[in-house]
Amino acid sequence: MAAPDIGSCLSAGIDGFKKNPVAHILAVVLIGAVGGVSAGILSGPMVVGYMRMIQKEERGEAVEFTDVFKGFDDFVPALLAVLLSSLIVSVGFMLCFVPGLLIIGLVPTAAYLVAVGEKDGINAIKRAFEAVKANLLGTVICSLVLSIVGSLGAILCGVGIFLTLPIGMIGFYHMARQITDGGPLAITRA
Repeated sequence: MAAPDIGSCLSAGIDGFKKNPVAHILAVVLIGAVGGVSAGILSGPMVVGYMRMIQKEERGEAVEFTDVFKGFDDFVPALLAVLLSSLIVSVGFMLCFVPGLLIIGLVPTAAYLVAVGEKDGINAIKRAFEAVKANLLGTVICSLVLSIVGSLGAILCGVGIFLTLPIGMIGFYHMARQITDGGPLAITRA
């Protein structure tokens, strides 16, 4: 597994956003709306769907903002992977902040693994944890940079978040791909 290259993750986020900004903005709005209405419960499938949309775009295929709903094809694994990994990271932040910071890359990596084919949400979390642990420093730094970039738009009365959040999320997709060596078969631990 390779450590994430922060520059390439950020560049991929910007370049990916520029390919189809309208689809990315609408996808992020949908994720926020559906996640908000469902108290975050449906965020997992939506994030997995967004990662599938990014993957599809990366292959050169046409994407639509409605691709974010493709995560519902694997509803239970997506729900478990994102919900439980978010809970783990939240507990880590409550334990004097540092543990949460160390595993901040767990959520996007678990979502990525489900997006690229992992059919077991718990296994996706275990595999994501191994990938994050193996690339700890790089993952922490990359996650922090992407989180800051993704939330910078909030400074502009919150409206700019629709421009910056997709960049951060696309960057997280690339970070997860880098630390898992590209997909579902990269980490084969029992």
